[in-house]
Amino acid sequence: MEDSPEKLHDLAKVAYLAGNFDSAADLFLASEMAYKNSDDLLMAAEMTNNRSVALLQAGHAEAALEASLDTHLIFAEAGDTLREGYALGNQAAALKELGQKNKSLKFYKLSAEKLASTGDKENLALVQKTIAALEIESGNTINAMGAMLDSLRSKEKLTMREKIMRKLFSTVSRLMP
Repeated sequence: MEDSPEKLHDLAKVAYLAGNFDSAADLFLASEMAYKNSDDLLMAAEMTNNRSVALLQAGHAEAALEASLDTHLIFAEAGDTLREGYALGNQAAALKELGQKNKSLKFYKLSAEKLASTGDKENLALVQKTIAALEIESGNTINAMGAMLDSLRSKEKLTMREKIMRKLFSTVSRLMP
């Protein structure tokens, strides 16, 4: 008897949490296929994204990118903006690992737009921090400062250090033309 897509998904999560990323990727793929066979294309796309994350953690950036390509379109068509934002972020992360920083930055910015519209402040803050880091690496200090300020404004709870940084960045941004 075949395992259900849900059972395969649960096994994949266990493998992922145990740090067995290659095994998790294989199980997410099996779950993806099982969801496709049951005509649940949204959950199949979700498993594709999960597989992409596992592949990236396992050090297979090219395979992670291939897995996640265009999954955001499936979520967009379904009106699932949150998972669309996650899918764009997964593609951005794979592109970053492949050294395609400009393309990665573009996808991270698209991801941030989607996450902002859903109110997912924690993941939005993480994406904005990554945007800031990519902007710094690209030599765009002003853009980096703006992205970091956006990140700090998105977070619910700030550490003392983050509060000081937010105040400093806010002051500097008000002084700029």
